[in-house]
Amino acid sequence: MYTIMLIDDEDEVREGIKRKTNWEDCGFQLVGDYDNGRDALDAIERRQPDVVITDICMPFMDGLQLTERVATQYRTTKVVIVTGYEDFDYAKQAIRLKVKDYLLKPINSAEFTEFLLKLRQELDEERAQRENITFLRHQFQENLPHLRERFLERLVTTGMRREEIASKLPMLGLEFGEEGAGGTQAHVLLALEIDAFGRGSYQDQVAEEELLRFAAYNIWHEIVEGEQGGVVFRTRDDKLIGLVSGDPAKVEVIGQMLAEQVLSSIEKYLGMKVSIGISRAYASLQELPKAYQEALTSLDYRFLLGQHRIIAIGDMEFGRSLDNSAYVQVEKRLIAAIKTGEKDVIPLTLRDWMEGMKTAGCSVEACYGKLHKLLVALMQAGVETGLAEDAVLSDHAFTELYSRKTLDDVRAWLEAVCLAFVERIAENRMHASNAQLQAAIAYIHEHYADEELSLQQVCNHIYMSMSYFSALFKPHTGETFIEYVTRYRLDRAKELLMTTTLKTYELAAQVGYGDPQYFSVIFKRHTGMTPKEFRAGGKVGQRL
Repeated sequence: MYTIMLIDDEDEVREGIKRKTNWEDCGFQLVGDYDNGRDALDAIERRQPDVVITDICMPFMDGLQLTERVATQYRTTKVVIVTGYEDFDYAKQAIRLKVKDYLLKPINSAEFTEFLLKLRQELDEERAQRENITFLRHQFQENLPHLRERFLERLVTTGMRREEIASKLPMLGLEFGEEGAGGTQAHVLLALEIDAFGRGSYQDQVAEEELLRFAAYNIWHEIVEGEQGGVVFRTRDDKLIGLVSGDPAKVEVIGQMLAEQVLSSIEKYLGMKVSIGISRAYASLQELPKAYQEALTSLDYRFLLGQHRIIAIGDMEFGRSLDNSAYVQVEKRLIAAIKTGEKDVIPLTLRDWMEGMKTAGCSVEACYGKLHKLLVALMQAGVETGLAEDAVLSDHAFTELYSRKTLDDVRAWLEAVCLAFVERIAENRMHASNAQLQAAIAYIHEHYADEELSLQQVCNHIYMSMSYFSALFKPHTGETFIEYVTRYRLDRAKELLMTTTLKTYELAAQVGYGDPQYFSVIFKRHTGMTPKEFRAGGKVGQRL
């Protein structure tokens, strides 16, 4: 059963279509009908239907504007244009926006039913193509660009000399544009890992999961490489990596947008839960090992935030980035536990590590060498997460290490140090997040009169990804971004109604609504009165 929405400003048209159409027999569930594009867009954001049927000529936001927004933000939603205007210009614009079909009023019930049945068949075929195991197996055999993947994996894990990179890129058909300090390109790495396959049990589960993993790769490839011109590949430990290059001022936002599309598409078509880690932007391909470690570190924060997330390193760590690729496995596990607040892992990791040193009969010098390296790793972790260098470990840390008489004493001391790190990092992150949210609220209060004020605009201002901002904003304010902006604008409108003689259209413009009619609709929806009625009520003592 596919979901469908109907948008038309003529009530009788909508009611007629709803009454005369047997949606269920056609394979659809009608999940909403709306009389204008702006309200419909809010509903599409919540429901993300499979199909949208919209009139062209509507108030507030017409069908072509709505189609353009849907095509940009919800790439899997099909849009069908319905209009009574047989103007070729409308048809040309609809074709440019890649609408699914173009229907003319008046809509005949039998023809509309036939159209829905045909549309369902096309949607079925599209879904079957994505899910058909035989098709996936065929694609799997034909899409193994081994040399390209191994080159890219080496590029991001161990790095390469500039000359070697330059010589191999043309041979492998890779192009990243001009780069470097004076160049025009910057690079962001995205790392995707599957959290849950969500398909139940199989007779041969290993084989089926591998095919589903390949299906996820197809979607990853289609969105990151096919649409954006990025480069994607798989690592030997089954992570999917995407390299996105572009304008240094925009590439991180582009990476975030692509990650949102991938997350949504994989869940919708494959029923799988995935998480995506995003690095900072780097100007040189030789710096990709740092970007790769940042993307993987971002995935470690799933312990803190939960699975099925998009996590940008810039949202979690506020100091300068350091390359952790040389750390031993134990150190990596310990640092990841400290950063994500996984307290139970710390004593177990330290105990296992030091018991291993005892069993191996490590010399005293070798033990101290490893412990020195751990102290340096802890100091670097503190810098990466934005702590002052002496926040937990002072300049006397090495002296304190030598004052411990046994390895067990060292373990107890290090455990206390690591747990103190966890507390300080959590405090620092909370303080930084609160400061960013306060800056976002201040920005909203300053720019609420701007009709184009958007979530992306606010997030760009405070350098926070949209998904992480949304996860923090509602618990902080009790409202979603749209709810907060709407309430704040209406509160300012109420004040102006009570303290000025501005006309409705003047007042609407001052609180961020270019369309006074839409402002009146929103105002009445939230207050139960028109602006004129509210002002009249205030004159006889009504409180704000």
